[in-house]
Amino acid sequence: MGIFYTFKFITGPRQEMRVNTTDLNDANYAEHISDTKNGILLFQKKLCPHCLNMKKVIEKFIANGNETLPVMYIDSEESPGAMSDLSIERVPALLIIKNGKVAAKYVGLMNPRRLAVMYKDA
Repeated sequence: MGIFYTFKFITGPRQEMRVNTTDLNDANYAEHISDTKNGILLFQKKLCPHCLNMKKVIEKFIANGNETLPVMYIDSEESPGAMSDLSIERVPALLIIKNGKVAAKYVGLMNPRRLAVMYKDA
């Protein structure tokens, strides 16, 4: 007698995640940071695979009960002044904004669980 498993594949259109995002640049990033009570800022490049992965991590974090949290993106190639002002050397770089100031900074990849801990501790 053997053991047989039945798998059921669920197919259908993928649900698009809606995240409250804002694209920033050298001209407007400082104003947006100072006006943000709580939020996430990601420095990224358009074609960077690690940056695309971080966007997915942020989407999962937002989906776990943080739907109202604003997410801001800055393209590092188009906004070198913002990178220099905030001492960012590499991407992806994630900044936690609390009360209009950078409360925490992380460069590299992380998972949604690590992001949740980082956001809570900031």
